[in-house]
Amino acid sequence: MKTISKFFALLAGVASLMSCNKEDKKPDNGPIDLEQHYEMVYMLGGAPGHWDSLDPLPMNTTDDPDVFEYEIDLIRNTENKLVKFTVNIGEWQVTDYLVPVSVEEGQAYCYLKEGINELKMCSEKNGNLEDHFFGIAEGQSGTYRLRVNPIKLTLEATKLASLPDKEVIEWVEGTIYMVGDATPAGWDINNPTPMVANGNVHTFEGVLNVGEMKFPTKFAWDSPTYMPTENGTVINKNGIANTSVSLMPEGNPDNKWKVEEKGNYKLTLDTEAMTLNVEWLGDAE
Repeated sequence: MKTISKFFALLAGVASLMSCNKEDKKPDNGPIDLEQHYEMVYMLGGAPGHWDSLDPLPMNTTDDPDVFEYEIDLIRNTENKLVKFTVNIGEWQVTDYLVPVSVEEGQAYCYLKEGINELKMCSEKNGNLEDHFFGIAEGQSGTYRLRVNPIKLTLEATKLASLPDKEVIEWVEGTIYMVGDATPAGWDINNPTPMVANGNVHTFEGVLNVGEMKFPTKFAWDSPTYMPTENGTVINKNGIANTSVSLMPEGNPDNKWKVEEKGNYKLTLDTEAMTLNVEWLGDAE
């Protein structure tokens, strides 16, 4: 009996030793960093002039790998959807957005404040998408430095200079309007640039920026809209590449004119002949 007891004791010791040796051989990978870092933060909205999540405006990196910054003009307008952020590029339903934690009652924006503003991350794929933006309170338009930390979910805003608010216009039946980053209104569909009507002829004289534009008839993206027959029709100091115009009843397909050179222009839209003529008036100051 003693011999059997010693035999089992010996087996138990060997098993214990083998178990210890197996643990000793377990690889040591060091501490695991579970913190997420992002290579870039991007901007969408009326201020950057980028609305497509496939084509957002990148911010600038800083010495802190988790902080991204950009200096931008934030000018109050009727829609006031000036800026929100993303941490990736993709179709809207898979993009991760950084938006304000709350908005003004009945609005889709939160007033940006100087100092720290809180953010939250949302997306359609996670079931918590909110199409919210930062806007500007009346009298607070200006050039701002924005610093976003997607890890701490903060937006730091510093006002660098004051700018006047945009004049808010009322919709007038029969007037044709201009929207796009080439126009004075930018992409603010609620406060577009009106053309001057004289029967079937509508004109604009003023500065056009490098960018795109189209001519809606109402303050809505799905309103009847005058567009070039060919998307991307070029406008520059030589005039316009193709004068042909189409009226899209619901704003689609989304064709736009492309202004290649900033300057003073005269535009003449004839809604009977369905043409747009362009005259270069000189360099913009």
